[in-house]
Amino acid sequence: MSYYDIILQDLTSEMETSYYMQDTPYSVEMEAKIKIEITYECLLRAQRLRQRISSLIFAYFLGQLIEKRELSKRIIKQIVSEHYFAIAIRTYYIFELNPVQIYATKRMSTIMIRKLKQREFKRLTIEF
Repeated sequence: MSYYDIILQDLTSEMETSYYMQDTPYSVEMEAKIKIEITYECLLRAQRLRQRISSLIFAYFLGQLIEKRELSKRIIKQIVSEHYFAIAIRTYYIFELNPVQIYATKRMSTIMIRKLKQREFKRLTIEF
């Protein structure tokens, strides 16, 4: 089964309604640069501890911050590695309409999202 198939299966799986999206790891009054640094550190920690769901959540939050464009991409790329920058953007767009779906995933990981081909990624964002 390809990464695309695994991700598609996770996105189309039924989920319990008892899930609520956790709060962001930062507060809204913080500076944009601090928000990105904190969220990136949370993502790295979740990755090191092999916490699949937390990794997806923090990647989503990081992608959301990047797409808000409070800081230029040049400044963000001085903080966030190219690898995690790409993961964050893709994760954000995959779960943009329903981030709570992250909790219903069974096998999807940030690495699978990163390894998707561009056309597969586009299909996932168009279909959902």
